Amino acid sequence: MSRKLVVFFPGRKYGADCPLLYFSDFICRTLGYERYYLHYAAHREEESAGTVEEDIAKAVSYVMEHMKTIDFSLYEEVILISKSIGTVLAGKVQEEFGLHVKNIYFTPLEQTLIYLDEKRKNLPEENLVLAGTRDGFLEADRLMEVCKRAGVPLYQVEGVGHSMETEDVIGSLELLKDLMRQVEVFLSGEKIFPV
Repeated sequence: MSRKLVVFFPGRKYGADCPLLYFSDFICRTLGYERYYLHYAAHREEESAGTVEEDIAKAVSYVMEHMKTIDFSLYEEVILISKSIGTVLAGKVQEEFGLHVKNIYFTPLEQTLIYLDEKRKNLPEENLVLAGTRDGFLEADRLMEVCKRAGVPLYQVEGVGHSMETEDVIGSLELLKDLMRQVEVFLSGEKIFPV
């Protein structure tokens, strides 16, 4: 049996125990992936966090040190699943270690875009970007432009923001179900939709 690994890169206030990452983890577990979780956002409940740039800078050394402990050559397949600032860190890891991996980027930031385009180390279809059209951290048109130019599949949800939630619980659960369906299709290797 071939070994498969998934590494989770949480957001600054969005841990692996939050819905998008928790249920992505559930899917990966059922598909037989070994799972590795990063926990660099030690103070995610604090009201006064630093800037996004400061949080990324603080997390980089932690992430790089932890990634050095993984022998990626043992795995036939590696997936990086990331949310928010984690998308920047996943891109840095892929570049720094020269990894050929698949990526699932939930709500990427402006700083992530270079890893979807110029610095991308894999085929466009080995990436999946999921984001809302009302994300306050990255303009929807800018994300669409970069994904289209790079040929990276983008699943944009109309009217939702960075949290990928709707105005009500049932709507948010329906959205989560839809997003997890996209994750399952991507991980199964089926042809993903165009941008």
